[in-house]
Amino acid sequence: MTTSQPAYDDGVLRITCIGRPAGLAIAGEIDEYTYEALVDTLRNLTDGLHEIHINLADMAYCDLAGLRAIILLAGGSRSHDGGGTRLVLHEVPGYLKNILQILGWDTTPGLAIEEPGQRSAPALSSP
Repeated sequence: MTTSQPAYDDGVLRITCIGRPAGLAIAGEIDEYTYEALVDTLRNLTDGLHEIHINLADMAYCDLAGLRAIILLAGGSRSHDGGGTRLVLHEVPGYLKNILQILGWDTTPGLAIEEPGQRSAPALSSP
């Protein structure tokens, strides 16, 4: 995957568009200070997409509000064909996996957490 210029970078949080299908890399820290920028940037970059891949390998810290904002990308509003948004998380740090499991958010409809060495299956398309 080729990395491009960051779509957002304030020195604490960096969100970069990467490769295809629609992919993002989120790095740094998500907290009260960076939350609004995260939500605005995600909305601008993902609006209308049916599949989103997010790499979290360089996420140093993420509070619950930030994690929830990312997870809410899964499912999303249902279109007329019954499909929603599929969110695939890549390289999720262990602490975030634990939080997702404790909260039960790892079973969110439309969410897939790719394990190392695993390739995500393509999204199912409606007939």
